[in-house]
Amino acid sequence: MVEDVQLKEAVAKLETPAILAFGNPLLDTYVTLNSDNLLKKYDLKMDGETELPDEQMQELMADLSLESEQKVSAGGSAQNTVRILQWLCDETFQRKYCIYCGGLGNDLMGAMLKNLVRSAGVDARYAVHSDLPTGLCVALTNTSFRSLVANIGAASVYTLDDFKKSKLSLDTIKIIYIEGFFITHSFSVAKELVKRAEEKDIIIAFNLNGTYIFKEHHVAICEMVGYANIVFGNAREMEALAQSLNVTYDDVTDIPFLLNSLKRITVNVCDTIGQNWLRHGGVFIMSQGGSAPAIVVWGRSQSAQVQPIKPEDPIIDTTGAGDSLAAGFLAGVLAGWKPKHCLEYGSKVASFMVTRLGVLLPDNVPPDLLE
Repeated sequence: MVEDVQLKEAVAKLETPAILAFGNPLLDTYVTLNSDNLLKKYDLKMDGETELPDEQMQELMADLSLESEQKVSAGGSAQNTVRILQWLCDETFQRKYCIYCGGLGNDLMGAMLKNLVRSAGVDARYAVHSDLPTGLCVALTNTSFRSLVANIGAASVYTLDDFKKSKLSLDTIKIIYIEGFFITHSFSVAKELVKRAEEKDIIIAFNLNGTYIFKEHHVAICEMVGYANIVFGNAREMEALAQSLNVTYDDVTDIPFLLNSLKRITVNVCDTIGQNWLRHGGVFIMSQGGSAPAIVVWGRSQSAQVQPIKPEDPIIDTTGAGDSLAAGFLAGVLAGWKPKHCLEYGSKVASFMVTRLGVLLPDNVPPDLLE
């Protein structure tokens, strides 16, 4: 792999589109709270993720009208990641690197969301469901926590029929990226994607996304981890995965190493990574927030750690930190960088995004992200 080639120079040589992503497309509302009163009222956890039924979501939205600072943007984990990745690779949008698929309502919010995503240079291929509302997510934040509340509506429906109707070509695709929330309702689509990826030697990247989905979907998540070449998760999500797989550990930092070893039991791993570190066993990326290093493990338990990067500007919102890290890491994969460089770049992108309210991207990539 060529290590010194700058990102934009490297990806400019790729045929496009290069990444195909699947997830729950949501319209995000970001609210800065002055207290945790709303969290207590709706029994929401700090740094947690919760889905509310439509009636409760409407009640919460009414309560939010009393809060002062609010912003709206395109949301959903994988949708955030591809918007950031496109911006990093080409903020002029002359070359479209990403296709995004998911379920959308036939309503005003759906039209707004479609416009926001397509204006960010992403080729959005939504399956429109007229009988369901567009999915909503509210991010309640202050300087010390963030709590996500969603009613996913039409985002909960994306069928094999929808996939077949999209007539997607995989000829130029290098990576298929699937968020964990997507497989809770569309696991059959994810398995079809895995099958097609194997036929065309496409990398599968998977994000665990949330601990609460393990309760009812741990079997599908574990199966998906088995299929994936790259797995992203924070420390809490990795702990949930380890528990689901009956993996015992002394310290949370042991988990990505143990998962890598477990995956290698059935994979023939050669002694040197060479240019194929993505193909040898499993690549596991674990983030630990702003107080402990992010870890990437690959090959025969080879690893690298990257210390958190303290942003120059104040931290405003950590909602999109994990999505941002994944975007930077996958951009590095497209550029042909080695794993540590990919993680360093992902951490740098995350450090920038937490200084902004929500995943709201400026027109130009700042100089320190031009690698």
